[in-house]
Amino acid sequence: MKVLVLGCGMQGRAVIFDLLKSDIVTEIVGADMVEPTLDPAIFTHLDKFSFVTIDGSDRADLSEKMNCEADIILDMLPRELTQIVTELAVEYGIHLVNANYAKGLDDLHEKAVAQGISIMPEMGFDPGIDLVIAGEAVRQFDEIHELHSYGGGLPEATAIDNPLKYKITWTFAGVLDSTNQPARIMKDGEVRDISAQDIYREENLHKVNIPGVGELDAIYNRDALVFAKKFGIENTVKSTGRYTLRWPGFAPIIQPWMELGLLSKKPLDWLPDNMSPQDYLCKFLGPQLQLGEQERDMCILRVDVKGIRNGRQERQLYHVIGYRDLETGFTAMNRTVGFPASIAAQMILKGEITEKGLLSPIHHMPYERFKRELENRGIVVKKIKSSVR
Repeated sequence: MKVLVLGCGMQGRAVIFDLLKSDIVTEIVGADMVEPTLDPAIFTHLDKFSFVTIDGSDRADLSEKMNCEADIILDMLPRELTQIVTELAVEYGIHLVNANYAKGLDDLHEKAVAQGISIMPEMGFDPGIDLVIAGEAVRQFDEIHELHSYGGGLPEATAIDNPLKYKITWTFAGVLDSTNQPARIMKDGEVRDISAQDIYREENLHKVNIPGVGELDAIYNRDALVFAKKFGIENTVKSTGRYTLRWPGFAPIIQPWMELGLLSKKPLDWLPDNMSPQDYLCKFLGPQLQLGEQERDMCILRVDVKGIRNGRQERQLYHVIGYRDLETGFTAMNRTVGFPASIAAQMILKGEITEKGLLSPIHHMPYERFKRELENRGIVVKKIKSSVR
């Protein structure tokens, strides 16, 4: 079967690596502005791979390259292109998987059903693995009272050598852009909105202890109420939130940046090439925040669910910790974003996921099957269950 991989950068290369090992994938076409370097000592079966140049900002070029009779498309392009790529996939009647949020795609559901194709967004790390785990957890309960989901990509403790205690494992622009977002949570039955200017304030942080890692800061991350509706728990949940995990020390630096406007995306005519303050930060700090050749990053997920199960109060806690593979060079972020997307694509190709239309990892990803595939790639889900009185 033929797979088109749009975007051959850090995460796209991990997708290609995984697909090359698949017995059902006979042809992989990579598409990007620059051809990736694929070391044959790491990437096996390279005879299945070919490359085409594509300009993702040019709809006509995207349309031409996507009209290639692929069996499925794996979209690893920037999230700004998710809408147009999904629209074209539906137009051409080609299955699609991506790792970006599904915002704005609902109108494509009926069209995808009519085309007989499956569109699976949010199939990476966060969103992705976290949604699959939380979806499974919710199904175990009769009634959900609390749901808290944590995710973070950060350097291993031994790799920390800068005041931010952070190193780049995806685009730094993406990190700063996601940093500058408002959040919505529910606490004790009350909905709270937190502005982007306030989420890094000390009073809005809380600590979580991750086994084998230590104490991390939890920072509000976007709108948890949207996901409460997706999980179908909006009528019973009393407390819910989504959080980004960072080492203590990150937030006290980001907060003044927010207050001083350093994360603004507004172009300034006195900066070179009319860069914005955020552009400047990326250009200046990006080279200083790279992982060393022998340094590892971590991707951490924590899903914490409380409610009524079999007539008793119960808590289920899930942890996932992934590390960089120094042998292949793939970072934890590469692996935990790229591999789930590849797994989902292969499950669609094999007919293990048969539903058509706009799908969700929450409801349409078979948990046990997915969990086994993650474990086969060295990404382990650990579950702790306890009764709560």
